[in-house]
Amino acid sequence: MVQPLEDVLAQAERTRSDLTDLVAQLAAEREALKGTIAEAHEAMQGLRAATREAKEEMRQAGKAEARKHLAKQMRVAAEILARE
Repeated sequence: MVQPLEDVLAQAERTRSDLTDLVAQLAAEREALKGTIAEAHEAMQGLRAATREAKEEMRQAGKAEARKHLAKQMRVAAEILARE
């Protein structure tokens, strides 16, 4: 069955309108996603910085423990030498 030209044009106009709405919705979602990605990137950079700081703190704490251990060994050695 053949549809009248007016019906076909009206259907085409509705379809075009629907597609235009979808494109606008996708554009909005894309912008929102860009913002979310930027926030995630910032968070990742913050985590990397925090990890670097934690590693440095652990390294410094390890040095401090090593110094304490060495000082204790030196005291023990000094005590042994003092006894002799």
